[in-house]
Amino acid sequence: MADAKLQANVFNDYDYMKDDSIDPELKCPLCTLPFQSPVASATCGHTFCQVCISQWMTRQATCPICRTMTSAKEFRPISTRIVLNQLERLLVRCKRCNQANIQRGDIHEHEKRCPNQTVSCPAFDIKCKWKGARSALTQHIQECPFQKIRPAIDDIYEHLKNIYEPLVDELQTVRQQLEKQMQRTNDQNHFLLAVFNKGKPMTNQCSGQTRNCQLQPSIQIETRSQRMQKQNNPFQEQLNFQQVNQAFSRLVDQSAKTISPENKFSCTNCQCGVNPQDIVLHHCEGGGICRSCLETYGSLESHEKIFANKP
Repeated sequence: MADAKLQANVFNDYDYMKDDSIDPELKCPLCTLPFQSPVASATCGHTFCQVCISQWMTRQATCPICRTMTSAKEFRPISTRIVLNQLERLLVRCKRCNQANIQRGDIHEHEKRCPNQTVSCPAFDIKCKWKGARSALTQHIQECPFQKIRPAIDDIYEHLKNIYEPLVDELQTVRQQLEKQMQRTNDQNHFLLAVFNKGKPMTNQCSGQTRNCQLQPSIQIETRSQRMQKQNNPFQEQLNFQQVNQAFSRLVDQSAKTISPENKFSCTNCQCGVNPQDIVLHHCEGGGICRSCLETYGSLESHEKIFANKP
C-alpha cells in the first residue's frame, strides 16, 4: 500500500499524452485515469487502482460498480502481463521539464536525469540544507562550504571510528557478560528461596517430626546403599568394583520399580517431575530440590552452612 501511494505521487508530475485515445478498459472507474497498481475483486472481478479502492473501502464495504458486499482483503493484484505491458507503454509528458513521449514504465529512469527534478546537496549528511533543481547542483557543489570541508570531516570520522569501534565492541562484550551474570544471580536467588521453603528450610535428612514423609523410604534406600558400599566385610572384599556397582544398580532399580508415574515428585526450583531418589534436599512437610538443581546452583555442604548460621 505504501509503494502504491509513492507511485501515485510520482505520477502527479506527469500528464498522459493523447488521453482520449487510451482504451477505457485500462482506466480506473474511480479516478478515470489509467490504472496504477491495479487490483481486481475476487468476488465480482471489477478492477481499480489499489489506492483508489483502499480509500473507497474506508467509507463503505461494497464494490463501487455492482454494489456487491466485499472487503479490502478480497482484492488481488492484477498479474496479466498483456494488461501490465499496455499500461507501461502509455506515453506521458514530464510537467517539470516538458519532455514528451516518455513511456510510463521509464518514468523512474527519467526521474534520475530530469534537469528540473528537485535534489539535495550531496553534503546533506553533514547538515547542508540546500535543495534545488538538478541543473543547479553542479554550481552549488562548487560553492558549498560543507563540500569544501568534507575531506577533513571524513578524516576525523575515520580517526574516531578507529578509536571508538573497539570500545563499542568491548562494551558489547561486557554487557553480554553482565546480562549472563544477572541471569545467573537471579537463578541462584530463585534457588535459595526454593531451598528456604517459606521458613521450612530443606536438608538431606528427615526432621523426624513428621511421620508421613513421602520421601523417607527412598532416603532409607539411599542410606542403605551407601552403607553397603562402605562396609569392608570379607564378602565385599571378594567382589570386584564392577560387581559392587551392579549390586548398587539393582538396588536402585528395585526402588524405582515401586514408583509409579503418579508418585513422581516436583522439584520446587525447576518444577520438573523427578523420582524420589533424585530429590537430595527436602522438608518433610513439603518441598524438595532435585539433584540437577543442586549440582547447577550449589553444593550440599554450602547450603548446610547457610542454614546452620541462621538464628
